[in-house]
Amino acid sequence: MAVGWDPEGILAAPKGGHISRRQLQKQIVDDKELQEQMEKERQKARAELQARREARKLPETQAEIVEFFLETESDEMEFEVARCRPLLTEDLFAYVQQQISEERFKTSANQDRVAELELLLNYLKGAVEKLDSAVQGKVTPLERMKKLLTSKDKKATLLEMAGNNEIDTALLDLLQQNIDGAKAAGQKEPAEFMEKIRDAARKFVMTV
Repeated sequence: MAVGWDPEGILAAPKGGHISRRQLQKQIVDDKELQEQMEKERQKARAELQARREARKLPETQAEIVEFFLETESDEMEFEVARCRPLLTEDLFAYVQQQISEERFKTSANQDRVAELELLLNYLKGAVEKLDSAVQGKVTPLERMKKLLTSKDKKATLLEMAGNNEIDTALLDLLQQNIDGAKAAGQKEPAEFMEKIRDAARKFVMTV
């Protein structure tokens, strides 16, 4: 008997594409699992970074400040400049300059030490100037977050804030802190809402 024999047309015509649909469904599941895994990895990385930052003891004396920054990894310098801004005074810069001069005029001067101190001094001066310029006249991350979360038109507000250079890592970090806090308190819907805002805002930040 022919398998496809159906003289009265009782059987429906075969539908194609079922394999593609199954593949698509599997891809969607796989993508969701991948996204969840990536989010877990990001949360783990953020927790580890936060732990490393909290483990670093803040320096107190001028000598300790110099060594602290000389030992800080390059990708953490910007964060530590912001955290240690009250310690980065003109007196500190004068101290570093004095150390450079004293080292340079020693009988057996350590030129490597001179070079690293000069590099550090130039970096700190530039970083402090950049930080102070960014802070001056700029709305705080908390105020920007409130503005974004309470806006009726989130997309328009995001575009406006991006045009004013108001979307940065500080804003994203604050959003993430609130997301983590909402999750810890069992507030699933507010956490998901803020995650959507965070993801949309992230597109306007070049480096996150």
